Amino acid sequence: MNKLFILLIIIIIFFRQIIFLNADNNTYINTTNIIYDEEREIVELAENSKINFDDVNILVDRGIIDYKNDKIEVFGNFYLYQDLNILSGKDLVGDTSLKNFSAVDVSYIYNNDLKIDSNKSNKEENILYFYNNFLTPCELVGYFGCPTWSLRIDKTKYDIDKDKFIHFDTFFQIADYKLFYLPYFSHYGMKAPRQRGFLTPTLEFAIGGKSGVYTPYYLPLKENTDLKLTPKFTFSERLGFINSYSINTHLKHKMSGGNFDLSIDNIKYENNDDISTSARLNLRNVLDKNKIIYFEGLITNSVSTTRSLNEEPVKFENIYLRLDNYDFYLKDDYFSTEISTVEAYDSTNISLVPLTPIIKYRNNINIYKNITNYNDINFTIIKRNKSQDSLASESNSLKINNYFTYNNKIGKINSFNKLTLFNSLNNYTFEHNNNLNSTERYNHLIFSSEYFLKYNKIFTPRIKFIHNQDIYHTENIMNEDSNSITFNYQNLYSDNRFFGTDLRDNTSRIVYGIESQFEIKNQKVEINANQSYDFKENNNFSRKLKQNSHFSDFAVEAKMNFNSLNLNLDTRLDKSTLSNKEINVGLNTNIPFNISLNYHETNKNAFSEKSNDTEYLSASMSKEINDNLKISYGSNIDLKNNFSPFYDIFGLELYDECSRLNIKYSNRRYNDNFNTSPEELISISYYMDYLGFFGYQQTTDLFFQEAGIFNYGL
Repeated sequence: MNKLFILLIIIIIFFRQIIFLNADNNTYINTTNIIYDEEREIVELAENSKINFDDVNILVDRGIIDYKNDKIEVFGNFYLYQDLNILSGKDLVGDTSLKNFSAVDVSYIYNNDLKIDSNKSNKEENILYFYNNFLTPCELVGYFGCPTWSLRIDKTKYDIDKDKFIHFDTFFQIADYKLFYLPYFSHYGMKAPRQRGFLTPTLEFAIGGKSGVYTPYYLPLKENTDLKLTPKFTFSERLGFINSYSINTHLKHKMSGGNFDLSIDNIKYENNDDISTSARLNLRNVLDKNKIIYFEGLITNSVSTTRSLNEEPVKFENIYLRLDNYDFYLKDDYFSTEISTVEAYDSTNISLVPLTPIIKYRNNINIYKNITNYNDINFTIIKRNKSQDSLASESNSLKINNYFTYNNKIGKINSFNKLTLFNSLNNYTFEHNNNLNSTERYNHLIFSSEYFLKYNKIFTPRIKFIHNQDIYHTENIMNEDSNSITFNYQNLYSDNRFFGTDLRDNTSRIVYGIESQFEIKNQKVEINANQSYDFKENNNFSRKLKQNSHFSDFAVEAKMNFNSLNLNLDTRLDKSTLSNKEINVGLNTNIPFNISLNYHETNKNAFSEKSNDTEYLSASMSKEINDNLKISYGSNIDLKNNFSPFYDIFGLELYDECSRLNIKYSNRRYNDNFNTSPEELISISYYMDYLGFFGYQQTTDLFFQEAGIFNYGL
């Protein structure tokens, strides 16, 4: 028994010892050699001893812990780490809880990123001081052989609880070159609550004109409410800025079921005493599991400075309110009420400005395995202050649309069948002439049957029969829905080629086409083409498209992927000559750099209401030259009208792991007699990790992304 006891003593002496001190149950020591003076309550630590205080860990060369005098002292180097923060240095002296201590030759790494080297450091409760220190989040051996930017600081005060850094007597350096001196400034770390302060500014230089600066300011009002003020001051040749400026006020509020967003713009133009104001409001809130409310509003008295004939402010309001209710009466049905209004206070043609309340109800009923019934009820009131002979002051419309679908598959043939009933009752009131008041109605039926034949892996023939049956209609129905029109592959297969329901096809037709998918050298190609045969030669849709025969033009769409090249094509070909009447081409590739081209061309003979050819090109290109440099270019050009309007922008980005310099050049010009504002601008922004532009940093998901990334605060 004695031999076993002696053996145990030898193991404790010659191998690593782990001792829990009775003096403090929260202290844990791991060391290869330890001496404990019980009478004086002093622990002497050997080299490479490890000490743990709660979540604080220290590795020391040698040291003592004096519990009677509440003192810890390290002789030589120490290494202290807590979470992602690391403090190292020499000759640490403090209390046993490390609430207060001092050390020399200190290095501090905050959040495994921000680095501080200091000749001396003190800790007083929750305040950490650094003296004669160097600060940077950049790599110490960076692009210039040194940090991209750094600070040389006489004294730094770090409030641990507030996660706030305060610097006194600071030189800002780029590549070790001192640029300017700051007697005092502060910023926050990654864990700080949202704090008020200035965000990253942007300098803007107008070529041959005036220059300005954006200086955003952030103010957190509540835990779920933020306010951001972004003034822009435009400087005159004498550096005056009170004659031309703008201020954007942006308020965001998060609620348990949605958000509230208010943006106000105040603009003061030079040589104009009036201030133009625009206010935009957006609200979305979930009232309960079945109800959602939306609100949008715009009130303005602004003057347009781009392609406008308005010399004076146009005051108007645009308000939209909608309430959606799901599972209103039946399971999975939908009930919606909305009201929208556009009212101009000084307009000379107020008859064109309506107030529109709308009530919608929709439901979907599965009648049988492959048969579905979908119903849509829409009640709309359009009110205007004045009426014209062709425009009612009040229009009440009740539309009831019923859809029945039956889908089936027989062998390789998929069939889709649909029966649609359109019913509308309209009441028109004319304020200026009661004799024009009337009640109009229509009842219309569309039956369609579509078939896909999976002929082989490459070709899929597709044919669709569409029968339009006008059951009853009066002659004076007004189109309050949509005048939009298009011709493409997808729209030819639509039951109604017009948008909305106020305009409908007045002919039955057959649409036939082919869809193909194949590969060329393992690269995927898709080509679809179709044409329609209208039973009525001179129908309302053909007249809109300047077509005068039973056969329509050809619609072709194609998608091609060749390695890194993606091509999308949508074109309309003349049925006789196969010449282009419309074409849309999109091209994307990342070799040799990222390129996106979109080309659009429309022949003046493509639509009856079009008098000129149009041709537009938009392009964007970007390339990362290396790990620190990126260039980009974007442009929109009217190729038919002397390249006017014309807009292009060139961007240059210089960046590394801790900073980013953005330089942008934009050029906008027109060649017309409108009230336009051609301009050339150069804007410069410089972002720094943690510091922004010597403003405040804060973490919030309302305006900003996470702190420490480059577009933080924008």
